[in-house]
Parts: sequence; C-alpha cells; structure tokens
Amino acid sequence: MGFSAETLKENRIQLLLADSRRLKQTNTAVIKELTSNGYSVMLISVTFPNIVVRRTYETAGIDMSKIYVVDTVTKYSGGLAVPGDPNCKYISNPGNLTDIGIAITEWIKPLPGDKKCLFFDDISTMPLYSPSITISKFIHFITNKLRLFDVAGVFLAVEKGLDPALLTQISTFVDDVESTSFTF
Repeated sequence: MGFSAETLKENRIQLLLADSRRLKQTNTAVIKELTSNGYSVMLISVTFPNIVVRRTYETAGIDMSKIYVVDTVTKYSGGLAVPGDPNCKYISNPGNLTDIGIAITEWIKPLPGDKKCLFFDDISTMPLYSPSITISKFIHFITNKLRLFDVAGVFLAVEKGLDPALLTQISTFVDDVESTSFTF
C-alpha cells in the first residue's frame, strides 16, 4: 500500500515510513497529493529550511498558498528568517518541542478551508535533538491535539530509522502505519 489523501478522510492520523534514499521525493509527493486534494497543510520541517522547502515545492508545481511552514532548521543552522513571510514561523531548533507545540496550537485551528493536515517531515531525525521518551510524549500530545481539533495528520519517518520501542509507541498513537510506494 502507500499514501493517498483518501486515507486521511475522517481526519485520520498516519505514520508514513519511507526509504531513506527517497525521503525528499516522498515528502514532495505527499505534499503535492495533499494540496491537490484541497488540503491546507501545516508543515513541521525538521529537515530543510523554509527557503529550500519553498524552492522544492514550487519546482514541483505545488500551490504554496496552501502550505504553512514551521521551520526548525533555519535559525539552528545560523540562517536568517525571511522577513514578511506570513506562512512561516521560525523555531530556534528541532529540539525545541515546546515552541513547536505552541506554533501548532496557534496555527492548526485557523488554517483555511475544511480540509486541514499537519505534516511532520522526518520524525526519525528527532532523536538527534531529544530523548526518545520525550519524543514519544510530544507525538502523543500532537496526535491528541489533532484529534481535538479534528485535523488529519501525517508523520513521515525513515523506514527502520526509529528505534523499535519508539516506533511501537508512535504506532499506538496513530490510526495507520504505512510504507510508501510512490513511483518517481
């Protein structure tokens, strides 16, 4: 099986496991699938800075007006926030789970449209910044927040990129765990 926006009907939450060599392509394909199906997407980017995300998506023909980015990479890497971008919030670093949670809480409900989705790119990088137990608690908090606000969610991770205990815990918080089968 694989990802389809159809799997998110009734605002389901999905853990999507992807081949590490195709993570960026999978990310782009999922975002394209979501926006093409009318979703407003809140992207939590722990992999690429906002400027790279936007360039990648624009090249792929994705409507950027439907994408709201929480960029945890730019400031951490010593980059500068792009002033005047109302669709981007900059967080100090990927390990700052409190500020990521605040950004989600502030932005998720007012996202435009009836179809909303939080897309968390590569949760398998999170153990670089926070202990597994903290990540598990954070994902549990986020999935409950999505359910309370009736919002769909996709958590992208590298297949075999999470330690088995963390993968098991996260699997209990989501509705589906799928491996991708996009053809590039």
